[in-house]
Amino acid sequence: MIGHAPNKLTCQCRAHLSFGCGPNMRFLPKLERKFRRWKKLKKPPLLRKLDALFKSAHKGHRPEDSAKRVQRENGKDIKNELSYKSREQFMYNGSFHEAVGSVLLTAQCFALMPVRGVTAKHPSSLRFSWRYVRTCCCLLFMVSMLINLSFTIYKVLHGSITFNSIRPLIFKSCIFLVCGKALSLARQWPDLMMKWYQIEQDLPQYQTQFEKRRMAQTIRMVMLVGMMLSFAEHLLSIVSAINYAAFCNRTDDPIQNFFELTNDEIFYVLNYSAPLALWGKLQNVYSTFIWNYMDILVMIVSIGLASKFRQLNDNLLKFKGLHMAAAYWSERRIQYRNICTLCSTMDDAISFITIISFSNNLYFICVQLLRSLNTMPSVAHTVYFYFSLFFLIGRTLAVSLYAASVHDESRRPLRYLRCVPKESWCPEAMRFAEEITSDMVALSGMKFFNLTRKLVLSVAGTIVTYELVLIQFHEDQDLWTCDQSTYS
Repeated sequence: MIGHAPNKLTCQCRAHLSFGCGPNMRFLPKLERKFRRWKKLKKPPLLRKLDALFKSAHKGHRPEDSAKRVQRENGKDIKNELSYKSREQFMYNGSFHEAVGSVLLTAQCFALMPVRGVTAKHPSSLRFSWRYVRTCCCLLFMVSMLINLSFTIYKVLHGSITFNSIRPLIFKSCIFLVCGKALSLARQWPDLMMKWYQIEQDLPQYQTQFEKRRMAQTIRMVMLVGMMLSFAEHLLSIVSAINYAAFCNRTDDPIQNFFELTNDEIFYVLNYSAPLALWGKLQNVYSTFIWNYMDILVMIVSIGLASKFRQLNDNLLKFKGLHMAAAYWSERRIQYRNICTLCSTMDDAISFITIISFSNNLYFICVQLLRSLNTMPSVAHTVYFYFSLFFLIGRTLAVSLYAASVHDESRRPLRYLRCVPKESWCPEAMRFAEEITSDMVALSGMKFFNLTRKLVLSVAGTIVTYELVLIQFHEDQDLWTCDQSTYS
């Protein structure tokens, strides 16, 4: 009895302290587990990771496994971040600076537009400096072109001056002038793109990636098609020159015959040498690219300006015929005026290149049409001649139509203003319509002529008139003899 008393007392004490014994105590382990889980959740994430690492070590797992797991998780995070960055690289923001980046980068390979940062996402990265390597290359090419031009002038002045003989002089003079203007344009380009970007941000924003990349794809398509056709024309000229050099074998070396034929202005003054021949050929390749690029530059600027007007017109189309407040028309009128100001600024920057492009194309179309009246020396030369002629006409037509699209898009808001309900017609809408009607928004050739659709007919009429005058003084002569000083 005495020996069992302490146990009974202990049980009573435990019952007093623990609110009972036996089956009534079953809920305590559940409370204990919940309390431990709550304490675990209350710990910081770093302490929870250390506890998990400590338990895994006690269970027989190596610490390296946890380290590898953490490293693997970090690797996944880095991979996801890289995939997001790579995906972001293919996203377009719809800006003109982004759209022309690859075009300007291609031009820099041929000593044009020496601006740094053309492929950056934001135009604030654009820089121009006279100390950049690309600027020095541009200046070096201009010096080289000036030397070549002086050889051409010397050759023309010491021969008979005809409508056909001055063709190389006009070609190289245009190339030199375009290079000088492109260098001047490169100095203004960072400020022009910043102004363009600020105006773009104020316009109604694109909603889809298709709308954002539409302008960039059009510009790259024009650049690609223009350069591929130019490359094809140059290859055909090489084939034709090889065929012609084989016929006019002035020396026993066919390579020397080819270079003397294609660089005759150099070897008219200097004796033949391989370095001079390579220099002349490189000069010819660069000049051919620049000759085509001046038309492409006018086209891509026209595409960019027309797309900004179209961006505004698409927003007007969404609310066509609806009752809109006066504040809406005031905002759209200000945006329209900003685009018109941008158009005038860009016209001042490229109008010299525009007038050179049109006058150069007009002259060469007349020359080619006049030369087409003579017999061709070979099939290769016939293919090259007519391919070059149709490519020149097509390029001139493309420049005219793309440039005219700026004027067409600037007039389009009138269609939507005519659909404004009578109750919504307000002074702001009336002022908007008057500005569109009275202003002449178009690119120009140094203000001598405006690039509209009417210009296409005017150019065609001018070509026909000049050609009829030239035919009257034309004599059927053999322009493809070896004694001729010029080659086409």
